[in-house]
Formats: sequence, C-alpha cells, structure tokens
Amino acid sequence: MPLTALFLCVTVLALAGPALWLLRPHRSRWFAWLAAAPPAAVAGWLLWQAPAIVQGQTLVENYAWAPDLGLALSLRLDGLSLLFALIVTGIGACIAFYTHYYYEHDEQQGYFYLLLFFFMASMLGLVLANHLLLLYIFWEGTSISSYLLIAFKSGYKGAVEGARRALIVTTVGGLAMLAGMLLLGQTAGTYQIDEILAQPGLINMPVFPWVLGLLLLGAFTKSAQWPFHFWLPGAMAAPTPASAYLHSATMVKAGVYLLARLHPTFALSPLWFWPLFVIGGITMVLGAVSAIRYRDMKAILAYTTISALGTMVMLLAFGQAEAMLIVTVTIAAHALYKAPLFLIAGIVDHSMGTRDLRRLAGLWRTLPWVAVAAILAGLSMAGVPPTWNFLAKELLLDEFYHLWTHGEAMANATLLGAVGLVASLVMAVAGAAAIFTLLWEGFLRAKADDPHPAQLQHRPPFGFVLAPLLLAMFGALTALGIGFFQPLLAAAAGAIAGAPVDKTLKLWHGWTPVMIMSLSVLAVGMLLVVVRRFLRAGLETTPPWLNGVHLYDRTIDIIYGFAYRLTKLVQGGPMAPQAAVTLMAGIGVVLLAFWQVDWGALPAFGSEPPLPLEFLIMGVAAVAAAATVRAVSRLSAIISLGVVGIAVTLLFVFYSAPDLALTQLLIEVLTVILLVLVFFRVQPDKPLVDTRRPLRWAIAAGMGLFGMGVVLASQFYQVGPSISPYFLANSLPLGQGGNVVNVILVDFRGYDTLGEITVLGLAALGGYAVLRSPQLHALRRQLNRRLQGLMGSDQPAPSAPVEPQTMGVSDD
Repeated sequence: MPLTALFLCVTVLALAGPALWLLRPHRSRWFAWLAAAPPAAVAGWLLWQAPAIVQGQTLVENYAWAPDLGLALSLRLDGLSLLFALIVTGIGACIAFYTHYYYEHDEQQGYFYLLLFFFMASMLGLVLANHLLLLYIFWEGTSISSYLLIAFKSGYKGAVEGARRALIVTTVGGLAMLAGMLLLGQTAGTYQIDEILAQPGLINMPVFPWVLGLLLLGAFTKSAQWPFHFWLPGAMAAPTPASAYLHSATMVKAGVYLLARLHPTFALSPLWFWPLFVIGGITMVLGAVSAIRYRDMKAILAYTTISALGTMVMLLAFGQAEAMLIVTVTIAAHALYKAPLFLIAGIVDHSMGTRDLRRLAGLWRTLPWVAVAAILAGLSMAGVPPTWNFLAKELLLDEFYHLWTHGEAMANATLLGAVGLVASLVMAVAGAAAIFTLLWEGFLRAKADDPHPAQLQHRPPFGFVLAPLLLAMFGALTALGIGFFQPLLAAAAGAIAGAPVDKTLKLWHGWTPVMIMSLSVLAVGMLLVVVRRFLRAGLETTPPWLNGVHLYDRTIDIIYGFAYRLTKLVQGGPMAPQAAVTLMAGIGVVLLAFWQVDWGALPAFGSEPPLPLEFLIMGVAAVAAAATVRAVSRLSAIISLGVVGIAVTLLFVFYSAPDLALTQLLIEVLTVILLVLVFFRVQPDKPLVDTRRPLRWAIAAGMGLFGMGVVLASQFYQVGPSISPYFLANSLPLGQGGNVVNVILVDFRGYDTLGEITVLGLAALGGYAVLRSPQLHALRRQLNRRLQGLMGSDQPAPSAPVEPQTMGVSDD
C-alpha cells in the first residue's frame, strides 16, 4: 500500500523517534537541529497546503485496513485539522530542539526522544483521523505515550503516581468514548466521521443521548474538565518538555478537538449546550482561582491551563460561527504563550535547582534572556495588548457582553450572557493575578521570601533559551498582523461551525465597554498581586474533600478495599474450595440447559449397542479414577491417574483415531514423569481429616455430568453451518497433509497451538521458579542437617537427598 502525503507525515514522525534513539543524541552538540527537522518538515508541508485548505478544499486519503471490521485508514485535512496539526508539529519542533539542551549529556535523552515522537505521531494521527475507530487508536496512543513520558523519572514517586492517575482517568474516559463511538457507528451505518456528520436526523436517533454522554465523558476526562481536572496538576511531575508539549499545547486539547469535530451536527441537539456550558464554566473559574494558591511555577501554569481548557469547552457550547472563531483564536493563543512558559519553568529549574517561587527572586539579572521570554509570554497570558491572548480575551468578553445586551432572539440570553461575562471576568482577573505573581516573585523582585534563596548552579546556553524565546515573541508580537492569520483561523472556525465565518479580526475597536473591562482586568490583577499572601492563606483553608485528588484517592481506596474483601471471600481459602466454586458454577449452567431440553425430540444414540470391550475399557477408567481419589500416597495417585489416561488412549485406538491415541499416550507419559519430578521436590502435605468427602463426591459426579452434557450438546445440536467439510476439502491442497487433525493444529490453527505451547512453557518456568524458591532451599538445608545427624558424621550431606521418599514421593 503506497503511502501518500498525510500517511507519510504521520510515518515520518513515527520513525523519527527510533532513529533519534539509535543515534545517541546526548553525544552531539548539533543534534538539537536534527531532532527538530522531522516535525519542522511536516509543518512546512502543512503550510504549503494551507492556501488550498483555507479556500475550502479538503485533502482526504482512504485505505481499507480491515474491511470486515469496518476499519479503514482514513485521514482528512481541513481547516480544523490543519490548525491542530500546525500546533502539533510547529511547537513539536521547538520542543524537540529544547529537549536536547534539557537532557544534555544524559544517556536517557534518546529514550525520551523515542517517547516524544511516539506521542507526536499519535497526536498528529488523532487530529487527521477521519474514522472513529482510527481516531480511538491514536487517542489511546497519546494516553500510553503520555503515561510513559510522565513516569519518565521512574525513581520519583510523584511521577509514577501522577502517570498512573492520568492513565486511569483518561483511559476510563477513553473506554466510555469507545462505547459511544461503537453505538454511533452502528446506528449511522458508517464510521467515517464526515459521513456521520452529514447524515440528517442523527440527533433524533433514540441512542443519541447515550452516544453524546459517552463521548462527552471521553472528551472531559482527556481535556481535564471538572470534576476530572485533578489529574493534570499531578502530571506536571513529568519532565518539562513533556509538560510543555503534552499538557499545555497538544494532548489536553484532544478532548477540545473531539468536541470541535463533532460540533457541526451535535450542536444542533438541545442536549449539547448545557453540559458544555456548565462544566466548561466551572472548570474555567476553578482553574484560574486555584492557580493563585500555588508557589510552584509548573503548578500555577497547570491550573491556568485547566482554566483555558474550560474556556474553550464553554465556547463550544454555542452554535454561532463567531463563537467558533473565538475558540480557534483561544486555541492558538494558549499554545503560543503556555508552551514557552513551561519551557521557561524548566530552564529555571535546570539552572537554579528549584521552581519554588519562595526561593526565587531577581532572575532578570541572573537569567536575562530567560526573563525576556518569560515577560513576553506572561504579558501574552495576562492579555496585555497587542498580544494574541489580548485578542482572545477581547473576543470572549465581547461575545458575552453582546449576548447580555443584545440577546433577545435567544431564550435566556440575558442570563446566559451575564453569567458568562462574570465567569470570564473572574477567570481573566485570576489568571492575570497568577501570572503577574509568577513574574514578580520569580523575575522582578529583589529579595526572596525564603532566608536561603536559590543560587545559580550553571548558566544556560543561548540555544536552551532559543525555543521559548521564539515562541514567546511569536505569541506576543505577531498579533499585530492578525489579518495574515485570519484565513487560517476562519477556515478552522468554519469547519467547527459547519458554515463560513465572515467576522473580521481586529486588535483595536476603539474605547468600547469591552476594552475598558479588559484594561480593568489587568489593573485588578496587579492589585491582587499586592494582597497575594492573604489570597493564598484563604485558599489554603479549603476543606480536603473539595480536592479532586483527595476524592480520587478515596475512591481508589474504596475500590481496592472492596476488591480485597471480595477476593478474600471468594479466593481466600485453600485451592480445593476455590475450584469447587468454579466447577459448581459450570454444573449449574449445564443443569439449567438440561432443564430446557426437550428430551423426547432428541435422536437415539444409534442402532448398534456398545460392545463388551467398550464396557471393559470404560470400567477400567472408572476404577482407576476411583483409585486416584482413594489413593493414600501421591505415587499411587499418579499411577492410577495414568491408568485413566491409558484407558482413554485405548478408546481412541478402538475408534480408529491412532493420531489422537499417540498424542494422548505421549501426554500421559509426560504428565506422569512431570508429576513424579515435581512431587519429588515438594514437601509432603500433613494428613488431614476430611469432613467434606460426600460434598466432594457430589462435585466430582456433577463435573462428570458436566462433561457428558457438553459432549451430548455438541453431538445433538449444530449451531450454524458445520466447518468440518471445509477442513476435509482443504486439508490436502492448502495444508499439504492428509491427517486433518494435524493440519488443523499446525496450519489452520497454528497460532492457537503456538499459544498453547507458550502457556505450557510459561507454566514450566513458573513451576521451576517456585521449586527454586528460598523456602524450598531452606527445606533442603533442613533435610541435609537431619541426614547428617542420622549418619553421625561431620561430612557434608549430598546436595540432593538420597532417598526419594524423604522428599515426599510417598506419604507413608
């Protein structure tokens, strides 16, 4: 299957990781440029396609992958996927460049690149996927790679816990999303996203509420919406390049992307608006206010990221095309200021040995270029003109202000506008206060709070600062030429809204009420910096049950406690009762089936009665089975069990199945030998007074009936067409063998046979490990000491006991 453009883009990123890993990047100073080349090349190709995409064209590539399963390799590049793909590759190139300096001289740098590009390829595939199941595959690829990146510092407990928390929350949501996708695809008759969205009456289907709820659960968990937001701050234990890339610019926007992709059709449903508006609004305010509380630079950035994601989700609740334009501007602005701020936090930590603002001060003197990048990105985050985020917040405030004052055509528009405007102002003020606090305490003030302030450990090279500096300058200055970016943003907004967007973006609209509110936000944010200690003290008094991590941990503890008690109840005793529960469950199923059988309608067994030889063989097997149960010693039980197997072998011979007879005979011989060898090494059991022998006889008899019932069912009932003619007809031409059973085992179902061999091999290794355990070594030493005492000699005893009976082959 030839790879075309979109497939080649994903493949380039997927192969770049292993290539960089094998090249040992920590040994080369120039490697940063090489690492940035693959995503930069893909971003360049995407920019080359941009003129056609913004004109309304769509690039689609389809290949059948597994047609019987409805799975296809279907990729699609339109305005929305182009915007996200440029963020993935453009910021990905900067992160790849930065990573080389962050892990300079670290032997794990190549492995980090492997994981980073694994995630990059998964994220690019996710935003290009035009098939629900393919989107889910890439979705889970981002979850797995994210888990590995967060837990990269495996020796740090916080990293492992944060990775586990992120994986559990996003995977549970992903499974719910998969269920919704399957319902949606089966109901619509196709899994192609563009075909699903084009179907009329989709939102009126009976399963649509279930589909919507399941898909929203997946999107909310991935994009850290309340009440699932708690996993994102814990994920900040990841290395800084991963935090900057995954948890600010790309992965956490996957849920936003999914909502945006489904928006053209799903937003027509009345069930769409309220979950997004309410959950997004709560997340927006909660994240921004919580950020003021923290003194760790990455924690502040993490909670403001949650706030920005809530803003995007709340805006996606609306159906107007103008609101979708605000979404695209917010997505671009957030990526351009938040990614450099995370990278700057990593440089500060790398150079000063801490990110704690209590120990930092005056970094504008110590790290001047870092301070320049931080101030530019921080001003953009606060919404200071003429930055990208100033434009995004102006549009946000203007949208709700207009809805509040001119929303007569929409039900409850005045109330919605007022609520949205208040929430947006609170978010903007808290976000500005948080970033101004970070800039003041870390870079501008003269003295730290801690009596032992951090000292410069080593000065970062300019290449280390280059990536965040370029991103910060781009986000802070290029909004002056917003008309150049208007077509791309409008094309993305049109793909979300399902209709063209004709609103023109401008930085200056005059001295409007919205402009006054925007400047007032900055002023209030600066005032809150002055009283930040009182705000922190008040926020730190919140009860622990409001903390999402606390609730998550309690929930996990309850689940583990329930599982422990249930396991102790069901599997807490000896093996025999556990096996009895399982066997009795099978017997119950057979008895229920027997109750439903019309015995009078069943055919007879046949006209020929069983021969005396058959009765003889079956009688020998029955006597040997009874002898196995009644045996006093292990050796006697093993021998009588072998007799049962030999009797079954004779039945195969009698019914002209020599291949099965030979296989059965070999298995019985091997089983007897293995049991003798194992029990030779295992300490004999203490004799027990069996008070439940009648119950065990009943279970054994029931299992006999179970086996007989299965055989009878397979004899009398045919479910579907028989597969025997196929094997009989194709054994010789396809498998080159006349022995149908052997051909089935080796050729037609060769993977099953390989799996059985693998299971037996693993079981053998497990048995060997158990027999070589320290407890058995201690038992051997104890027996050796006893043998020395019996021999009355000071000579060391042999490493293995002389008498097999000493190790428990016989219980006599």
